[in-house]
Amino acid sequence: MDHLLARHADCLFWLGRYIERAASLSRVLMVQTAFDRGRAGGAGWAWILALYDESKPFLERYGETSAENVIDYYLADREHGGSIASSIMAARDNARALRAMISTDFWMQINRLHKRVATFDTQARSEKRLAQTCEKLQTDCYALLGTAEATFYRDAGWRFFRMGVEIERADQMSRLLDVRFAQLKTGTADRGDAMGDFAFWSVLLRACGGHHAYRRTVVGPMQPETVARFLIFDQSFARSLGHSVHAIERLANELRSVCYLSTPPSVLERIESLRGLLDLAAQEPGFIGHLHDMNDALQRRLADLTGQLGRTYFKQSDPEEPVAVEEDGAPVDAPAATQTQSQTQSLD
Repeated sequence: MDHLLARHADCLFWLGRYIERAASLSRVLMVQTAFDRGRAGGAGWAWILALYDESKPFLERYGETSAENVIDYYLADREHGGSIASSIMAARDNARALRAMISTDFWMQINRLHKRVATFDTQARSEKRLAQTCEKLQTDCYALLGTAEATFYRDAGWRFFRMGVEIERADQMSRLLDVRFAQLKTGTADRGDAMGDFAFWSVLLRACGGHHAYRRTVVGPMQPETVARFLIFDQSFARSLGHSVHAIERLANELRSVCYLSTPPSVLERIESLRGLLDLAAQEPGFIGHLHDMNDALQRRLADLTGQLGRTYFKQSDPEEPVAVEEDGAPVDAPAATQTQSQTQSLD
């Protein structure tokens, strides 16, 4: 294979993650506008903070959990690393660091999206217009992923990009499945009906683009367990947890068998633990009652896998920080949003 720098592999991995993160958060905000529109005060928005465990930092900065504040925090706040605006900015920073490796079409597409996000006005951030804004963002992110699919060269870098997308997709899907538990935690859902009703699960399916596929494959009334099983186990649905975990495993094996990168047992063992978790849940008839615990375990294992990938391929000491290395003997700065110390490692 060609000489792929650890820094480039790292940037490609996080480029995929940031694009998928922006698209997924757009869908979560769309769930909120469709399912909880018109509630008084900010009670209906607090569950999003609980979903991402960000209630404390949010309150420290904003003080009040109003719809306007939560929308600003997750949509346009550039000081919040988890916002859509920050994710798109970080994606563009990584793309800029990869300019010699990515297509002109992709570079132009991500610049157009970056400019659009940078010019969000008050009206676009309003609760009334939020669904329209998020729908456009989601479409733009899909266009980016489609452009990458059509134009990126199929080397090790492509596989790191796709692995980033799939890890982020699995993490975000598990969080989307945890929506009702987050609502219970903040008192915006009825504990007598913990798993929600037809309307809730219908909105959830639409939020992840799975409503049509679900109706094609599942006959009968929409039930919480049938929806959850579809979103978790159906590998023919591209956003299911099962599909993502299978794709992660395939990509890791291709790095070894196609790209001839050393893939240590520690990476494969962590992927195996993800697959084992889903296999165990699939065999449990009443797993829906343990869905929250399964999602928590899955998110921890995805974070552990990300850390191991960083230490194995990106030469990181910190599992969440991308690394810069020297190229042709000259120091190269990491993207501003993810900068860390320079190293001289590369992938041989």
